[in-house]
Amino acid sequence: MSTTVEAPPQQAGAQRRGSGSRMAWLVWGVGALCYCAALFHRAGLGVAAPEAVQRFDAGPGVLALFSALQLGVYLVLQIPAGLLADRLGPRKVITGGMIALAIGSAVFALSGSIVGGITGRMLIGFGDAFMFTNVLRLAAHWFPPHRYGKVAALTGLAGGLGQVVSTLPLSLSLHSLGWVPTFLGAAALTAALGLAAALIIRDRDSSARTRVAESEPVSERIRHSLRAVAAQRGTRHAFWTHFVLMAQFVAITTLWGGPWLSAAQGHGQSEVGSLLLVSVAGFIAGSWVAGQYVSGRPRRRERYTFGLSSMVVVVWAVMVGWPGALPMPVLVVALLAVGVAGGAAMLAFDGARTANAEHRSGTATGVVNMGGFSAAVLIQLLVGGVLELVSEWDPAVGYRWAFAPVLALLVIGTASQWWSRDRALR
Repeated sequence: MSTTVEAPPQQAGAQRRGSGSRMAWLVWGVGALCYCAALFHRAGLGVAAPEAVQRFDAGPGVLALFSALQLGVYLVLQIPAGLLADRLGPRKVITGGMIALAIGSAVFALSGSIVGGITGRMLIGFGDAFMFTNVLRLAAHWFPPHRYGKVAALTGLAGGLGQVVSTLPLSLSLHSLGWVPTFLGAAALTAALGLAAALIIRDRDSSARTRVAESEPVSERIRHSLRAVAAQRGTRHAFWTHFVLMAQFVAITTLWGGPWLSAAQGHGQSEVGSLLLVSVAGFIAGSWVAGQYVSGRPRRRERYTFGLSSMVVVVWAVMVGWPGALPMPVLVVALLAVGVAGGAAMLAFDGARTANAEHRSGTATGVVNMGGFSAAVLIQLLVGGVLELVSEWDPAVGYRWAFAPVLALLVIGTASQWWSRDRALR
């Protein structure tokens, strides 16, 4: 006669948690790699801008249109991305987004016309729009609430790695391999990651399905979901936090950092890649600090993000007001500060997740993400428009005028962030 010895309930539970934890990190890790690829594509134009000017025979206004339309598509799709994350699930949406990114990169690689270039960047914006929200949705489904903030910060780190590849490595590839092989290779790798997403990602932990099904409504009207999310003070505060911290980082790394460093600051193309890498390194450091020491602590989070918002206002005031080229130490500190603040923008999603029900986490993420990227679209258009008006001026002076609207938006966003703070946490 044989007997079956069952593990004690505590031990069995620990085994399930251990197995679930490994699967959670695998599922999230594949999603994070997809987000890493999306950030590479988003930021690639910043380093490739000089080559893009020659390839498409475009001035600063047209180059701004490339980036603004890409970010505009991203912005418009943030609410749909959040709603789809809550309804279709991350696996389908991430896979579809990766396909769009791969096609967009291939079109951008092969096209030599402005229309083709814009089409490629818009497809990249379309695919990019669905990445971050759905990776955070995976975090909400696979990890307990008290770990969500740290996983969100780690997601920011993954995006930072994608931006690292879009700086000096991309610059070296463009110079050694050329335009078409570089972006076609990126398209092929993106397609491979899309296949991995389809095969590996699962929307939620199967052991948690019963609990989630009991705690979440089966369906909710879109209007009601949006109103419930927007009504939360924490959502509004997170919106303005992201508006300030992310937008100024996007302004430097996705388009204007490269031209500003070369034309106005007098640095060569290899130096431009290295200097942008400083900002991306700051982004990674900022994400790590936010995840380790700030996320999950509401009082510390609001004070820390407001302090960083005030810091970037000062940094951009220096960039606008400094006569001539910035000394190298000042320039490095400014770029590092821009990056650290951009990395801390991930804390906005920690605040939004805390303020909203779990079944609305995708919608809340989409609403907050609109903060930084609505400002980013405005920045791209305003900077490009001013540069067109002052194209005959000395570039150092022209960029000071062009960056003035960025400073104005940062001041408005920081004031709104202060106004929407939780006064009970003072």
